[in-house]
Amino acid sequence: MNAGVLSAAGFLFLLAAAGSHASERTSRPSPPDATTRPASPGPAQTRITFIGSGTAVPGADDDTACFIINGNFQVDCGWNSAINMRKYALDPLKIQTLYITHLHHDHYMGLPGLLFYRGMNRSNPLAKVPLKIVGPADDLPVVVDLSRRFLQADRFPEVWPAVEIKGIEPGQTYETDEYRIQTVKARHPVTALCSRLTDRTSGIVIAFSGDSAPDPDLATLAAGADLLIHEASIGPKTPDDRMGKDHSRAIDAARIARDAGVGRLILIHLPAAQREPSLSAAREIFPSTELAECGRSIVLKK
Repeated sequence: MNAGVLSAAGFLFLLAAAGSHASERTSRPSPPDATTRPASPGPAQTRITFIGSGTAVPGADDDTACFIINGNFQVDCGWNSAINMRKYALDPLKIQTLYITHLHHDHYMGLPGLLFYRGMNRSNPLAKVPLKIVGPADDLPVVVDLSRRFLQADRFPEVWPAVEIKGIEPGQTYETDEYRIQTVKARHPVTALCSRLTDRTSGIVIAFSGDSAPDPDLATLAAGADLLIHEASIGPKTPDDRMGKDHSRAIDAARIARDAGVGRLILIHLPAAQREPSLSAAREIFPSTELAECGRSIVLKK
């Protein structure tokens, strides 16, 4: 989103009980080696389902950029993410980790709805497992607390699900039993994360930009990834001197994909009118480019 810093007052649409910050800081990741890309055990695979591909104000048939990995790891939380999951045969109660790349409104707008859904299904054993909410340490606790207040959780405690908050800083690594996520700082007006996720089960590596102006550090982070998911909010013909300092064009994404030597590039966070022009422009630089589409799933295998 092009707006400035997060305002605690303006949006009562926000998120859960403040938690602890990540305790260990890692150095800026260098191109990973075999130790960070485990061999695939047989037929293991990684599935990515896009439940939003659009801009801050998406079209009626889309949502702001967000996607689900293996049905249990969510990246960003668009306007209607819980409902969209059900539309595309995904279960919001099976989400174990919600990873928010940055706390501009369009990337957490659906969080109160997701939390409410889990709270209203509290008798389901899946809802009893705390949802891990991970994101930039400076803004995440504010947004979570405002979401709790929006849902009036003190008055209606039954609507508030079990959650765990984990704030991280750019450059830190976050790990679960299934995933390893390395980060660098994105080029955006608020603290934002460019990320590299390794699926420990399949060995698949997915890099994603979140919202960011062109960032050479992302090319280093994404080196050799199987897939790069990169924003392309700005039209492909926008001159360099009119680019601003917060978003990228499709041609910028394609250059990073080329420089990083990734397997595939998927463009996301595009205005509807710029989808086809952006795809064409990116393919001139990096032919293995595709578009994210709401409801589309892709399967990656080694």
